[in-house]
Amino acid sequence: MTDRRGVVAGYDGSEQSAAAVRWAAEEARLRGVPLTVVHAWEMYAGVGWGAIPVADLRAVAEEVAAEGAEHAREVTGDVHAVLGRGGPATALIEAARDAELVVVGSRGRGGFTELVLGSTGVELAAHAPSPVTVVREPRAEGPVVVGVDGSAASLEALGLAFTEARLRGAELSAITAWPPDAEPGPVPLVDADGLREFAEGRLAGLVEPWREKYPDVAVRTEVITGPPRQVLLTAAKDARLLVVGSRGLGGFRGLLLGSVSNALLHHAACPVAVAHAPRD
Repeated sequence: MTDRRGVVAGYDGSEQSAAAVRWAAEEARLRGVPLTVVHAWEMYAGVGWGAIPVADLRAVAEEVAAEGAEHAREVTGDVHAVLGRGGPATALIEAARDAELVVVGSRGRGGFTELVLGSTGVELAAHAPSPVTVVREPRAEGPVVVGVDGSAASLEALGLAFTEARLRGAELSAITAWPPDAEPGPVPLVDADGLREFAEGRLAGLVEPWREKYPDVAVRTEVITGPPRQVLLTAAKDARLLVVGSRGLGGFRGLLLGSVSNALLHHAACPVAVAHAPRD
């Protein structure tokens, strides 16, 4: 066992969290690291008739955590169940301090059931110190798709995507979205074809060091015309995993989670992994 927690998965007893735990267990098995299943519980003070003793609350929480660990042991052996104090996002962010990856389901027990993505997944993707994967409809087939725009976060995503593709023996598709308004019109004001060739060359240059590091990974690079959100949502329809950076080149730099990555977390058909730029 390593000194790190390896992969961390959140579990709250929901079907979505059970699927996430099993996905995380396979990830831990492939990486050769332990899996820590975290169940968050909050202690509420109560007085008067009907108050539930704290010891009973903790016992129920321990049972839920143990149940999550049993789901994981169907896939891998090195599994540990822990209780995190506070809300789910708080507990998982704390656990993520010494983790390689944090995994959660797309929806938990709390909140409004009609929401596509729970608040815990969004908060983790924005604030966790390690990469975060939100699991929706786990898949065993298809390529790993990564969005690359040259930002620091997207370069971290590129490295994570190569790792995931190698672990799964999957093809990697590295995609840059090319804005529609850059296509030549009837009276072109810029050399659009030259700019597109430059974008293709730049993407190939960003990918090349990782090709050399992971020569066994089959890689395809594409510059696809369309808004980044739509381009990547379309690519995710047949993917087993979509990897993106938490922040791209556009938008407000003060935001921790960009509009594109936020939209992909809510609407992508496959699991989505979010990588962050180095904090230094």
